[in-house]
Parts: sequence; structure tokens; C-alpha cells
Amino acid sequence: MELRRHIDRWFEEWKEDPEHKPALVRGIRQSGKTHSVRRFAENNYDVIVYLNFWDRPDLCDAFDGQLDADTIIRELSVKMPMPELIDGRTVFLYDEVQECPRALLSLKTVQNEKRFDYIATGSYLGVNGYVVSDDTPKPVGCTYEFDMRPLDFEEFLWAKGYGDKEVSYIRTAFESRTALSKSMHGSFTALFREYLCIGGFPEAVCNFIRTNNIYTTLQITRRITRDLQDDFGRRRGKDNKPLFNANEVARIRSAFSLIPFFLGKENKRYVVSKISGKGAKDAGKDALDYLKDTGIIIKVHNLSVPATPLSVNTINNQYKVFTTDIGMLVGMLEDGTTDAILSGSLGMGKGMLYEALIADALYKRGGRMFYFAKESGLELDFVINYLGNSTILEVKARDGNSKSAKTIMAHPDHYGKTQLIRIKDFNLGVADGVLTIPHYMAHLLFEWKATLPTE
Repeated sequence: MELRRHIDRWFEEWKEDPEHKPALVRGIRQSGKTHSVRRFAENNYDVIVYLNFWDRPDLCDAFDGQLDADTIIRELSVKMPMPELIDGRTVFLYDEVQECPRALLSLKTVQNEKRFDYIATGSYLGVNGYVVSDDTPKPVGCTYEFDMRPLDFEEFLWAKGYGDKEVSYIRTAFESRTALSKSMHGSFTALFREYLCIGGFPEAVCNFIRTNNIYTTLQITRRITRDLQDDFGRRRGKDNKPLFNANEVARIRSAFSLIPFFLGKENKRYVVSKISGKGAKDAGKDALDYLKDTGIIIKVHNLSVPATPLSVNTINNQYKVFTTDIGMLVGMLEDGTTDAILSGSLGMGKGMLYEALIADALYKRGGRMFYFAKESGLELDFVINYLGNSTILEVKARDGNSKSAKTIMAHPDHYGKTQLIRIKDFNLGVADGVLTIPHYMAHLLFEWKATLPTE
């Protein structure tokens, strides 16, 4: 099954730029990087040279010498059959390039030759020192980069067979601040509950589209999550020794397993000292940083005051932790949770899931989010910069109390000027200057752009 992804549009712009640099696609494992890259290559090039450094670590030897294209091609030709290369019609695909730092470095040299195109993918490129004991310098300014994440709701709708016209109904309603018809709202709400159960890992989405079976799809998401955790122990350094000892692996696993526990608490704040293992306080922070750098979790920090610029007011040691894909979190919960989601009969845990779902939506659009909580009891689910303004996002499954938001908005001299957007299981509406949107519109709070990044 072919999945339409945002990266397809990004690649089109990349290829059309006559001065394009090599492309670097980074992101969590199983997010669809390799599939999308190979499909693009097959549709746009006559010759593809595919190197997978995870499956073939011996290929790294070809990059030990000079890093010009001719030398690399000569060295590779004795390790694998090489097709006849055609200038301007050949692309080199470097898969799992984090396993070969010198292949990544070579992009700095070959970009100037302009004979072939180069696309690299990597799953651990956010990890500082992803190959331990390797002193290869990191190339700077030699690539265009795309941060690939599991499918967002818009991509999920494409996978379900909806076209741009049907998907645009959501955007048009959001931009015009006009409610959808009752029928459309009901349909998109049902589709969004499916997405909440399934998440965005391509394999899981494809299985659901093919079988319409939530249970078998959930098992796929759980298996992917286990595979991601297994990677903690499989990671190796340049000397081929494990990156982490058994205690460190246990700490990373413990840090991950505690996510639903803390999200189920009233204030949802993650407490690092609860991570099990020796030296848990400091090492636990390292475990969370590793999970963040590998794209498995999001840290959402508390603010000292919800005033712009928000990043200036970040409290670094206070944060909530969410999985980067809602499917992972649902898979960590007990069987039967998906049935309750689909039927709309979730119990007390619905607040946790819907807040995590909004974090999923905002993260996958590249948005930065914060929250605000004080010992006095004031608490805001999320705070974002929306259209240049500090904006409170109040997330509810159905309805709820806006006391904290009203208090903060009533005292701009103390908390800064803020505005409020409510996100709940209602149709879009505006009342008393407050915008209410359904959960399935949350991704539109941040605009995804295919524009190539600048240096």
C-alpha cells in the first residue's frame, strides 16, 4: 500500500531547486523514512545506489579514505555490484547513515560535484555521540533536512482514501471559523477516534486500512514499541561494544514505562527520581534525554509565566512527558481501552489520552508547546505561540472548568496578555471571543510548510 506523506511535497521542492544540496531525512525508526525515500527515488531517477549501513556495516570501510565521489564509488564497487552511473540521473541512498559517520561527512564533499544526488536517512542523528569513540566531525550546512514523524491525522485521512477536497473541509471550517455540518462533524470525530486508537506508524495504519481490525493493529503498534525498546540494548559503539550497560538499559526502559503513570496523575508532571536504577536522579535525566533524542518522547516544559516569548520563560527541570505517537501510549494501556475510545465511553483516563493526543497533533506539525502550573493550583494544559500571541489551549474530552484560564486572562499585568482556545469534542464555534475547536482540528494550530529550510 502506498502512503501519501508530507515529505512527498518536500521532495518535489528539493528536486526542483537547481542548487539543491544532499537531503537528510531524520526521525524515529518505523516512521516510514526508507519507504518514502525509495519510492521518490524510483519515480525520479534512472539509477539508484542503495546502501544500508545497519544491515551492511562492512560498507562503512568504503568511506575510510578520500571522500570524493570517484574514490567512494571505486571502493564500493568491490563490495557490491554497481550499476552504470548516469550523471544527473543517479541517486545514492544512504540508509541508517548514523552507523557510518564518514558517509555522512562525505556529503560535505560530494555536494560540490553536482554529478549525482544524495539522500541520507538516520534514526539516531539527534543523539550526541551516536557512535561512541568516533571523532568524525559533524558536517554543518551541507544538507537540507526533513524531520520525519509518524503519520499525522491529515496523512491518516489520505491513507483512508480521502482526497484533498474532503480534507480541505476541515481547514476551510477552521480558517473561516464556521462550524461543519452535523454529519461531517460526526464523521470526522469517528475518524479521529480511529486515529487515536491506531496512531501513525505506517505499518499499523496499513494493517488497519487492509483489515479494519483494531486489535491486530494494536498488536503491531505494541510490537513496534517493543522493537524500539530492544534497540536500547542493541546500540553499539565504534569498537562494536554495547553503547549501554545492563543497568543503563534498565533505566531507559523504566523511564519509558513511567509515562502513562505520570500522565494519569492530576498535574501530569514527570518526576525523574521515580526512575529505577542506580544513580537514578542524574542518570534518569540522561535516560529521558536519550528517549527524546531518538524521537520516542516529547518533553513539554512548564513556564514561569505564560507570556511571550514563551521560550524565555521555560522552567527546565519541570516538564510533562508524552510519546511522540499516540499509538505508543494507547498500546501501553490495557486491552479494552480502544473499545472505550471508539464508543466514546472512556472513564477517568480520557483526560490523559486527549491531552496526549493534542501533544501528538502539535508535535507532528513541528509546533513547540509548553504548559503552565503553579503551586497555588493554577494550571493550563498547553500554552503556544499562535499567530504571535500567547495562547492557552484548554483540552477537554467533553466539557470542563475554565477557572485557571479565566483567572490568568483577567490579570494580564501579572501573567501577560493571553488568549484562549478550547479543544474538545464539540463542533467549531466562537463565543465571547473564545474559539472552540474539535480535537480533529488541533493540527491546524501550526502550519506545516514544505519550504526548504535555510541555513
